[in-house]
Amino acid sequence: MATEIKQDPRIETARLNIRMAIVLRRTDATNTSREAGLSQNALGSFLRGKSTLSFLNVLKVCEVLDIPLGVLQNKDGITPARIRLYKMLEGLPEHELDAALAATQSADNSGGGAPA
Repeated sequence: MATEIKQDPRIETARLNIRMAIVLRRTDATNTSREAGLSQNALGSFLRGKSTLSFLNVLKVCEVLDIPLGVLQNKDGITPARIRLYKMLEGLPEHELDAALAATQSADNSGGGAPA
């Protein structure tokens, strides 16, 4: 009888975020495992809380799902809008990032930001 692996709560958040990314990519754990070069059971067992993944395998899964590693441990880190935003920011040169940040801060200070 398999038992669930008790771990840091961020691991469970990572599991949930990977599940969300799989759904958003309109794929499944089996195909994601195959594309990442993992055994068919590796990702499924991790997602069910029955095993862990090595850091290298997490990197491979993130690459296949086209998601930034840094969002995995953040609650609600994987949403369609957040993924689009991460991708847009990732492609901007540094000077344009500074301008985007300044514009966002200006909008927040003038009351044009998101509601609290």
